[in-house]
Amino acid sequence: MHVSHQILIALVVFVVAAMIAVLARSPRNDRDWVEGLSKPPEFVANDGGWTIHHLRDFVFDNTGLITKAWRAETIDRAALSEVWFFVEPFEAWDGVAHTFLSFRFEGEEPKTISVSVEARREIGEKYSGLSGAFNKYELFYSWSMEKDVLTRIALHLDHDLYAYRLNVTTEQAQAILAHFVERTNDLAANPRFYNTLFSNCTNELTKAVNGAFPNALPWHASHMLTGGSARRLHDLGFVDPTDKSFSQIHARALISEPVRAARALHGEAFSAYWRRRAETNEISTPSQ
Repeated sequence: MHVSHQILIALVVFVVAAMIAVLARSPRNDRDWVEGLSKPPEFVANDGGWTIHHLRDFVFDNTGLITKAWRAETIDRAALSEVWFFVEPFEAWDGVAHTFLSFRFEGEEPKTISVSVEARREIGEKYSGLSGAFNKYELFYSWSMEKDVLTRIALHLDHDLYAYRLNVTTEQAQAILAHFVERTNDLAANPRFYNTLFSNCTNELTKAVNGAFPNALPWHASHMLTGGSARRLHDLGFVDPTDKSFSQIHARALISEPVRAARALHGEAFSAYWRRRAETNEISTPSQ
């Protein structure tokens, strides 16, 4: 047999063996995770909603992580007022992107919390879309205060970030939230693998919405080519304002600078400020 054929056969055998080894892995929750993905969130029901434990409350600036905390927070289901959809395009190609949601709650103590579906990495691991297709990472629903995830993207990573308010009723928003809570608790008890194509940040969000409203988000290429997900939501009537073209909405959706300007504010003051500035195109610095 020719030497080149032997090398080719050996390479094929190696690749097949590697794939079998990877696919034979079982998902687990007890690995040595990176700190930001180390504590699985848990929702405990109460009379009006839930108390979420292990809610991440990290804060970033352009140098990296500056404060970190984990907290418990009680959320009132009836106080849910808005749902926002965020898109962080990949730098190499904006046809793919990271996506996540924020839920805003009104009341005596207004608050905004975010949920981001993540590939749960172990210490020393880096994310790879190719590896993510072969059971390299566990699936993780990361819940955090909104400032956590927005400052990490806009300040620390210095990435573009787009925000879209979703056109849903209060009842729809509550049902969507309830399905995210259910899926989060189930994942903590029954770990699953992340998959770049079939269990990624966008199609996991889609599954939760379709769990609340079957086939509200029919399968579409944007579930894999996630950079087109906001346009798809607009086409389906889920992005406000619905009477504007997507190009008009997209042009005003870039919020990286408003987030950076709000860096010194905390809690709901942070969330309210960047939204107000994004809506009015203000350029002033917030008072502290």
